[in-house]
Formats: sequence, C-alpha cells, structure tokens
Amino acid sequence: MPRLRYSRLEVPRKSGDDAVVGLLSLHDPLGFETAGKDLVAYFREAASARAAADRLRAAKIRHALTTDILEGDPLEAYRARSKAFAVGRRLWIDPGDGDGLAAPEASRERVALRIPATRAFGTGSHASTRLALEALEDETLENRRVLDVGTGSGILALAAAALGARLAVGLDVDPDAVFVARENCTRHAFGSRVRLYAGTAAACGGEFDLVVANMLADELLPESRGLLARAGRRGRLLVSGITREREAGVLARLRTGRWKLEGRRTSGEWSCLCLARASA
Repeated sequence: MPRLRYSRLEVPRKSGDDAVVGLLSLHDPLGFETAGKDLVAYFREAASARAAADRLRAAKIRHALTTDILEGDPLEAYRARSKAFAVGRRLWIDPGDGDGLAAPEASRERVALRIPATRAFGTGSHASTRLALEALEDETLENRRVLDVGTGSGILALAAAALGARLAVGLDVDPDAVFVARENCTRHAFGSRVRLYAGTAAACGGEFDLVVANMLADELLPESRGLLARAGRRGRLLVSGITREREAGVLARLRTGRWKLEGRRTSGEWSCLCLARASA
C-alpha cells in the first residue's frame, strides 16, 4: 500500500499570536502543534498548504512550507503527545486517539468530552474554543434548545448537551466537518441529544434559547442576520472567534435592534461576546 503524503507549514510566532491559527484554519489543516516557539500546521492536500502559505505571504508573515512528505499519518505523533486537559469548572477535554472516554484525571465534578484531533476545527485547545466553552458553563442550559453555527468538530454542541441542553443542533457549511462531528457524537451517551446538518443559520428553521457561533469575523458577519433570527424572543447569542481588533465592528453589526452586550471574555487576541435581547 502506498504511503500517504502531507505538507508541513512552519510559522515563527511572536508573542503567541493566535490570530495565525485562525487564518490557517480557513484552509482545512489536519492539525497543529508547537515546536519550540514556532507553530506547525499539517495539511493533507498540498494545494491547501500552498493556499495557506499564499495567505501568510499576503499578510507578510514569515513561514516555511514543505510539501510531499511521506508519512503514514502526520498527526500520529501529535495525537500521542496530546494530553487531556480541564476547561472551566465542569469540562474535561480529551483530544487523544485512545479508546476510552474518561481520562483518569477526570472527576465526578467534570464531564469528559472525547474530541480527537482531526481536520475539523475545535478540539478545545484554541483560545476561541476555550472561551466559548467557559461561556457555555455560565449559561442556564437545562432543558434548553441550543444552536451551534459553524460547529466544526461538534465540541460546542456536545458541551451544551453535556451541560443539560434538551437539544443541541450543530450547523456547518463544510459537509466533512459534519461527518467528523457525527463521529464525535457517537463517542458520548449525551450525543443522542445533538442533531447535525450541513448548511447556514439562515437555512435553519425554528427558534432557540441560545445561539452559539465560534467563527472568524469574516465568516460570522455574513451570517449575522441568520444568527439573530434564530434566537427566540428571550434568546441569547454567544459569539467567539473574534479578534479584539474586529470586536467593535462585530458588535456594531450584532447590536442592531433590541440587543445588548451582557458579557465579554478575552484571552490574548481573542474575544467571546454574550448578547441578550434588551427589554422593551
């Protein structure tokens, strides 16, 4: 059987610039790891790696690209080194590739989420995902309906179900991401309360108690009307993946009508915003 090939894109990082991760995530990376002070992104398709390199070049970000590397699985070593970690007060994330669900360090106070590293964004290691998970913990989710737009690996929809949501619906315009998210749902008993579809918020019917979107600003803004429309009369909106330099513009778009900013979390260059309908 012929060995698979992959590409490696190395980016010298300054001050832990997580915005680079968001930029590279637009080009379907297999995954990331840190090598010293550098960020390494892996790609299965050489064309995707070259497109990511072109994006870095346009942004004047130094990088080194190597394509056509022979390997059985470029994420094998990455997954082996991946260790489970706590997020917030109640969640335990396991990005490894083992068979078991619960990590030995997990306790009765934490719910374990098994989200192996794949091409779908969202293993909980990125700051924007962590912020969204922490914000979910502060929401009252018991018996609520949650919509996760741009679900990626399905981690936020699964977390909502784990935290008590009666139904969590995950949407993504990438059918491959939906396939990965469905696989992740089968790893959890509460995954039966998650429904996954390929499509946009505008194409989704019904109203939800909470709408969540962990997306870059350029992806989120075209979806803004659909996001607001899906939130019920007393619905709430939680958006993450917003760089702090884009925060004001995103807020200006989302605060049209009777919406107010209720909470804000930040980590490095990333912001997570919680909005609610203002009272009449």
